[in-house]
Amino acid sequence: MSRKKITVLIIIAASLCIIGLIIYGFIPRATIRLSVAPDEFTVSINGKKRNAKTGDTVSVSPGDIEIVLSRGEFDTYTEKFTVKNGETKEVLIALNAQTDAARELLESEKSQIIIQRIGGKKVEQGSKELTAKNPILKVLPIEDRFYTINVCNSEKYPNDKTKFAICIRLFDLEARQSAIDDLAARGFSMNDYEYIFVDLTYENIQEQSGE
Repeated sequence: MSRKKITVLIIIAASLCIIGLIIYGFIPRATIRLSVAPDEFTVSINGKKRNAKTGDTVSVSPGDIEIVLSRGEFDTYTEKFTVKNGETKEVLIALNAQTDAARELLESEKSQIIIQRIGGKKVEQGSKELTAKNPILKVLPIEDRFYTINVCNSEKYPNDKTKFAICIRLFDLEARQSAIDDLAARGFSMNDYEYIFVDLTYENIQEQSGE
């Protein structure tokens, strides 16, 4: 084959590749990132099954997705969601182990990272929900020369972790009303929450220390 023909074939092949890339670029796609414990599992996306590892990404068409994650000795996990064009959706889940052997698989470094991330996400979500229900948390702590206002453990419900109190620490007893007025100016009254006043005046500290 002559050099000229080879050159022509190379040009044609390159042109076809470029055209293919251009066409592919116009095809709507979304991405699913698999963050799963244990490290290796089977994933089925809209009925298409394949073996996968945590960290894998799968390109899918935008729209409704049904994903099924499974592995022997673990409970099967199913989730349905919708992805938009260009979106990356992370599936973050630890499969529920049925046996001791399965639980050992969850002790791997990668699985523990996934489990820790899930725990952190739950704490973050819980914090957001708590703040949404209790707007005062958005303005705390409040610090003043004569008092500080912050969250502390509830005395009414000491065994309920979902309950809390608003602690007002006074460095000057005459500042009690000032602290109440401060909260009122921010839209909170003494009827909204459980309030605990703590005397931190110099005289009280001396008295408690026996000096």
